[in-house]
Amino acid sequence: MFLCKVTGTIVSSRKDVTFRDGKLLVVHPIDSIGDFEDGLDMLAIDPGYGAGMGDVVLVAKEGAVVRQLMKGKDVPANVIILGVVDGWSAQA
Repeated sequence: MFLCKVTGTIVSSRKDVTFRDGKLLVVHPIDSIGDFEDGLDMLAIDPGYGAGMGDVVLVAKEGAVVRQLMKGKDVPANVIILGVVDGWSAQA
């Protein structure tokens, strides 16, 4: 699991039926103080937590977790939002 910030949304008029139970978002990993880490943006599915632009989210990058949270459905995704973070603290 790791922290990410939602940097975009994906809107499509047609999509695979397995994605209809969730929202597709663009997320980018952040470090413990909230700065963007090196790396690429990822597409993540939000199974219904209501994450949106600018939110910090807890993300898992594992197909088995996607399957569990999407109620056993085989969803063609491997990144899923586990929750919207209200706040956190970290010591340097």
